[in-house]
Amino acid sequence: MKTRTTFPPVRVLPENVANKIAAGEVVERPASVVKELLENALDAQATRIQVRLVAAGRRTIEVADNGHGMSEQDALLAIERHTTSKIRKAADLDNIQTLGFRGEALASIAAVSRFELVTRRTGDTEATRLRVEGGVLRDVEKVAAPEGTRVSVNRLYFNTPVRAKFLKGITTELSQCIDVVQRHALAQPGVAFLLTHNDKTLLDIPERATLRERVALIWGLNFLKDLVDIDVERGGLRITGLIGTPQLSRSQRSHQFFFLNQRPVVNRSLQYGFEDGYRSLLTIGRHPVGILLLETHPRFVDVNIHPAKREIRFRDERATRETMRELVRERLSKLMESQRPAPAQRVPERAPVSPEPLRDLAQQPATEPFLTPEEWDAAEPVESSSVEFAVQEPPLEKPSPPVQTDFAAVHSETTSGEVEPFAVYRPMDHVSDAPMQLFDTYLLVPQDDRLLIIDQHALHERLTYDALRADLEDHDYQAQQLAVPILVDLPPSHAKLVESNLPLFSKLGIEIEPFGGGTFQVTAICHLYEESKTADAIYRILDQLAQGDLFSREDFMADVLRLTVEACRGSVKAGDRLSPQERRELLDGFRRMKPPYTCPHGRPIITELTQVQMEKSFRRRQ
Repeated sequence: MKTRTTFPPVRVLPENVANKIAAGEVVERPASVVKELLENALDAQATRIQVRLVAAGRRTIEVADNGHGMSEQDALLAIERHTTSKIRKAADLDNIQTLGFRGEALASIAAVSRFELVTRRTGDTEATRLRVEGGVLRDVEKVAAPEGTRVSVNRLYFNTPVRAKFLKGITTELSQCIDVVQRHALAQPGVAFLLTHNDKTLLDIPERATLRERVALIWGLNFLKDLVDIDVERGGLRITGLIGTPQLSRSQRSHQFFFLNQRPVVNRSLQYGFEDGYRSLLTIGRHPVGILLLETHPRFVDVNIHPAKREIRFRDERATRETMRELVRERLSKLMESQRPAPAQRVPERAPVSPEPLRDLAQQPATEPFLTPEEWDAAEPVESSSVEFAVQEPPLEKPSPPVQTDFAAVHSETTSGEVEPFAVYRPMDHVSDAPMQLFDTYLLVPQDDRLLIIDQHALHERLTYDALRADLEDHDYQAQQLAVPILVDLPPSHAKLVESNLPLFSKLGIEIEPFGGGTFQVTAICHLYEESKTADAIYRILDQLAQGDLFSREDFMADVLRLTVEACRGSVKAGDRLSPQERRELLDGFRRMKPPYTCPHGRPIITELTQVQMEKSFRRRQ
């Protein structure tokens, strides 16, 4: 007979247990502590903030500011749960104009660390120092200290070792902390930020630095030259900041920053609207760059939907998305119009960038259909360097679409007894014949009762990837020295990643050396790489490394090589018209290829259209 499980009676949790549970929501990692302490310093009207880290915050996180400080009574209350000076009643949640307001951050941090708070108000002769260990108040005393507040968090998770095991490596955790400081530095004009790690300065932004100057200090002057100012307003929403030209893009969304009323925020409607403003201007798999500061009345937005206050929700998400899209498009339209050549000026026949897609962009109706968030995620494109246009034709009554053949499972034996990697393809009778090219994108290979259709871009990308991997795995491989080194400006977070991963870049055929500050020089590259594309490949690798999960994969080198393949020379694109000899060489390369028959990013290289499918389409067969 099954026994019934009995539970003890309901009890109120002890204070220390409740604090540790709350800490699990607020203090996810050292960067969470940095964020909460920065918000408190900014709410205290600080104009100078210093952040000191030791061991990426695992050992020490210290944030000192010159804000208005607290009295002893307020300091004691500040380390208790559910205490705050920023809201008084529930109605205040609809009009939040401060960064921190939950009233449990300091209590949660103190519950999982050795915590010290030193604070002094303007006019007080002495400062108050509190010492808390694992949520237990150990000491309160008067000390000498400058005006403002200094919070020291030592030995984070010392009393919850299980939480410490879930932290990433030093480089990853430091990168997260740097990202938090950078975001607040971009959003807070008039505030100086100094960030040090193990007594080494990583970020030093003066108080009077403008947004452009802050961007230059973080990412370098080369990054700044492709950013344009934006200052527009509509429907109660004002957008200022910097957005990238279509020539400046990234393979990930790591360089999209949104701030609402000076708060770094995450909101999908803002992201969708921003990227939709660049529709038809960027190649597939590329994402625009922007630092956008939004201002609106607090009642139009809810910042209280996430325990760590990362995400926000607008009362009208669709209207926000459409407004963002239209304002970005209008700014890009003006930019392209200013770059349009005068009528008398001769334009090259093959201009690298055409402003035609933006003609009369601002006059497009606001009722243009949008992708829903679910459709957006489902339609996430794979990386490619070509713009594809889909033309829909009226379907036949009972269409029979082409099916994808699992070519990896098809094989046959040659006369020598060896297994051919791809026996579906059989050489043509005349070697001089080249496959037909359709739409300057696909190679057509007729064979008996089927037509093989090959994507020329996916095929050449795979052939380049295989050649790159073979070269780099050669034990005698040596990168080619560059006559003029390539200079790459990196933010502090990425600079630390480069320094700790120099052997990895060397294995990828990219020799990098420090050049001073956040600048590095590429002195040698694999002969397959194109110099002008090397810097972008480095950015892609660093964006992936910053996520912290790259080395946990079984074949991480293959994953990293996929990020660099676009930097290789002479990649055939969709839309490139190929000579007969080029088509033959691609087909020969395909025949030598080993399964799986996909490009490095997983897209299929080949599909087929059988005679049976064609006969069904023309109603010759049931």
